[in-house]
Amino acid sequence: MPDIRLIATDIEGTLTNVQREIPPRTLAALQTLAQRGLPVVAVTGLNPWAARNYTTAISPEITAILQNGAFVFHNGAIIERRNVDETVARKAVDVLLARGYVPLVYGQDELTRYMFVEDGMAMVEALISRRPFQPYMVANTLEELFSVPPVQVSVCDTERRARAIYPALAKAIGQEAYVVLQPQPGRESWVEVNHPQARKDISLLEIAARLNIAPEHILYFGDSLNDREVMQAVGYPVAVENALPEIKALAWRIAPSSEEEGVAHTLAELFKIPLEP
Repeated sequence: MPDIRLIATDIEGTLTNVQREIPPRTLAALQTLAQRGLPVVAVTGLNPWAARNYTTAISPEITAILQNGAFVFHNGAIIERRNVDETVARKAVDVLLARGYVPLVYGQDELTRYMFVEDGMAMVEALISRRPFQPYMVANTLEELFSVPPVQVSVCDTERRARAIYPALAKAIGQEAYVVLQPQPGRESWVEVNHPQARKDISLLEIAARLNIAPEHILYFGDSLNDREVMQAVGYPVAVENALPEIKALAWRIAPSSEEEGVAHTLAELFKIPLEP
């Protein structure tokens, strides 16, 4: 049997179904293992507003890595924060505005400010409509956009446009930030500009080290490009069937898709957990 001492998992596209919900059997499997004393860590690119319902459902006391490592939560409180440098963030915004993209700046006050750019507004308006729980504000000037220290700069757009802008951002600031592409066919896709150390793998390995758990004893579930570094760092990387090909190529094993509750079935098999029909 694999020697697994910590379970970590991405959320959207890995735990969640097409309704963006974590199905009951998946929740039950994670909760069962947490109750057995096995550390369970949620690792996501979602910001605190978007992740909160998911992490609370798993466990109110869960440790969670949010926005790719910009935040680490424990027991519902921020215990670590890594903000992108404002000079770097401004360079990213300049690149986006010059190419007709809407810059989204998540501020230290947890408000997302954005500048209106017509070509990119359709996906942003859809995002805002889908997240009534999260505050957004239009900024008319760069000074308003950066009125508080930035945590992250991001783009929410079509997969085609996200893939098109990623190389320009990586070229402009890739030495000064962690720039990550998260393509989602048929759904909004993201490019995110983070602090260089705001990465899933770095934060997860730091948490594991504090628990005296070596990387080779970590089980990780993922599906997208912001999972790549983690998949390369841990002993038991698992990709769900709906993962991108680049992620599946790194996997120790392939689980059924998120629609089929692949995480639940894999945990049930590895840890002998009975699943309800």
